[in-house]
Formats: sequence, C-alpha cells, structure tokens
Amino acid sequence: MKLLSKKGQGALEYMQTYGWAILVVLIVGVVLWQFGIFGQHSGVNVATGFSKIKVLEPSIKYDSTVDTLTFDIINGESIHIRILGNTTGGDCNSTMTISNLGLDGGQTATVTLTGCTDLDASEAFDVPISIYYRIKIASDIIYRNDTGRIIGAVE
Repeated sequence: MKLLSKKGQGALEYMQTYGWAILVVLIVGVVLWQFGIFGQHSGVNVATGFSKIKVLEPSIKYDSTVDTLTFDIINGESIHIRILGNTTGGDCNSTMTISNLGLDGGQTATVTLTGCTDLDASEAFDVPISIYYRIKIASDIIYRNDTGRIIGAVE
C-alpha cells in the first residue's frame, strides 16, 4: 500500500494552514457583491452601442428631482444630418426634445428625456434609445437608425 505523495501532503498542509484566511476572503467578497459594490452600475454613467450619433458620457445626468435624463449628442457623420425622431424604453419611455433638428458634422446638441421612472439617488437606470435621422448625399435622401443604451446611476 502506497502512502500519500509529497504533493498531496503539501496541498493538505496548505489548506489546513491557510484555509481560514481563504474562507474569510470568500465571505467578504460575497458580502460586497450582495451590497452591489461589483455591479455594473457603480456610479459611472456610460453610453454603449451608438455608432454615428455619439453620446458624450460626461454629460449624462439623470435628475431624480424632476425625473429627467439629460445628455449631449454629437454628429459623428461627416455631413449634415436631420434627426427625425426617436424611441426609448427602460426607465425613460418618452420622446426627445430634438425632433426635426439639423446637425452639421461634429456639431453637438443637448437632449432631455422627460417622464422618466421615479428613481431615488444612487439607484441604477438603463435606457435603450433609437435615433432616426436622414442624410442627403447628392440628390438622394438616405434614412438611418442609430441605437444604443445609456446606463448609470441617478444623481
């Protein structure tokens, strides 16, 4: 009958010596996870998915006193666009204040979404947005759609 190898004995001694410390770290990690410390909504507001109409992330603000979401957009197309409308969902089911707005390449505009969900400070929000716009190339008018999400925490 063969006795335990040296590798097995070393692993067993390690677990007996440091097992309590590993268990404490594991418990602390689970507690922090339950408090939402490691969640995706850690206070940083982000915009994802937009390709041509960009959302300037530092401008994203969800105001809980009037239940509005405000942010700046920039025309990422190199030519003039005309924004025709939008659809939103999630925590803001409303229309933007920028319908029928013309923007030259690189120009910015401030957008306000009203009628958003009544959230308290530091609660997370998630707003999917589709922006419909048109561009004119030569004599042709081309209709496009740009979609994305704005995710963050209420201020």
